[in-house]
Amino acid sequence: MTAPEITPGLVLHLDPDTLLALGADCTSLSDIRVRGPHFFLCLSVSGAVSRWIPLYSRAGPGRVELAGHRVGHPKWTTQSAYFHPGQVWTASHQAVVNASVAGGDLSSRVRRNMLDGSAVPTL
Repeated sequence: MTAPEITPGLVLHLDPDTLLALGADCTSLSDIRVRGPHFFLCLSVSGAVSRWIPLYSRAGPGRVELAGHRVGHPKWTTQSAYFHPGQVWTASHQAVVNASVAGGDLSSRVRRNMLDGSAVPTL
């Protein structure tokens, strides 16, 4: 994973603890934020900073199902995905790159995990 590849609709398996250690911000309270590696969806990019939402495989309080066409690794394309609109992360591209390594992201340059751009939530 390289910083120039970060674009809205990109989905990476990120480690949130690595994001935090490298200066990322999260809009949710620390006691309810995502724990452990999860898929994250890129919402937007501004310079060398991007906004992300963690994705969950199960429905839960306040979570919204994510619709839209997906491509990439089967772990991403074959499971349901939900997000909580109250949990948005902002991180530098370098933090995202490092968190993708720590999170065990399985996508590759020729087969990145992507969500159709028209399905990316506007939060």
